[in-house]
Amino acid sequence: MDSYFKTLGPLNGELTEDFNGLLAPVIRQPIRLEDSQAQPNLAIEYAPNQDIPARQPRQPSNLQDLLRYAVEAGSRSRAQEAPNINRAASMNEANRGFLLDALNSMMVNVGAELEKIIKTLKENQDQKDICIGALDNLSDYICSIDYANDFLKMGGLPVLQPLLEGSDPELRWRAAETVADIVQNNPFSQNFIIQTDFLNLLLTSIEHDSNTTVQVKSLYAVSCLVRENEECLKEFIKRDGFSVLLRCIQSKKEKLVIKSCFLIACLCTDNNQVKQVLLSMGMVEQMCVLIDIEDALDTEMNEHLLSALASLIKDSPEAQSLCRLEPLNLKFKLNFIKEKHAGNEVYHKELEYVNSVLTEVFEEDSPEEFDHQDR
Repeated sequence: MDSYFKTLGPLNGELTEDFNGLLAPVIRQPIRLEDSQAQPNLAIEYAPNQDIPARQPRQPSNLQDLLRYAVEAGSRSRAQEAPNINRAASMNEANRGFLLDALNSMMVNVGAELEKIIKTLKENQDQKDICIGALDNLSDYICSIDYANDFLKMGGLPVLQPLLEGSDPELRWRAAETVADIVQNNPFSQNFIIQTDFLNLLLTSIEHDSNTTVQVKSLYAVSCLVRENEECLKEFIKRDGFSVLLRCIQSKKEKLVIKSCFLIACLCTDNNQVKQVLLSMGMVEQMCVLIDIEDALDTEMNEHLLSALASLIKDSPEAQSLCRLEPLNLKFKLNFIKEKHAGNEVYHKELEYVNSVLTEVFEEDSPEEFDHQDR
């Protein structure tokens, strides 16, 4: 077998120092890769004047990266305007110190900030404005899952309980909203909180609080807690959470109805256990009765009731059979809504659910316009 000799051309490197003190080699000579004469057709050459695509700068992910990105972009722009000017000189100490001071002033010790917030909430439970300010600051951090988890690990949850149980409705709903922000799409926080009594506190607020905003925010927190978390859902069922949702729907408070139906629709999807629980407590019949073709005809409540009902009856012959009970008068209601809102784009989703239920329960084909619309 022929042997090949590959010669690597000289590599000249020049070191330049950027503003952050990082050293990067700047390659001045192209690399030439040559094979022996035995294999001339395998030779690969990189001509010195060959156009090589410029390396795209790394996208900034924090303040330090953003500053570096801006400096590099400015340098490239100036280089294009005056390519013959050498700008490879090191940054002088004065400018370097200024940039470092600017970066340090923008960096925040989040752990220290969380400790400060916890202390503020603990020591100022009766100072509404101070607590609101602390909760607002906290919301800036707990949108990050890591910082939300840190808040719980540092003992932040107990300082929220007095606010949730307190006399001021604004602090109650803000505390519930904070819990929702902490647990949303966050398995660690969900599993952490479900080990406490907070689910009971939230369910109590939903059912008994006199302020609708507190009820809605508490329901939002429960929804964030139990969706897509089997352990939390088991606790929710164990503590009779669906009965709380049923009473929310029966209250006919629009926001409570909408959020309750949304949660039911989510939990019913591909979950036969949830469907059986709801069937056993008469949820299908209640939803059919609560579909209102008079007072609520022009509200969003019917749309969300129908959405939840469509999820509940899907692939469930038992639920579909219940919908056909004559006293419920469901078919008449569905056809009335269908006729009333026909051609009105505002009610497009509601009409989708109407046709879905008619098809599933009464074996009526959906109109062609719904079969071909882009959903």
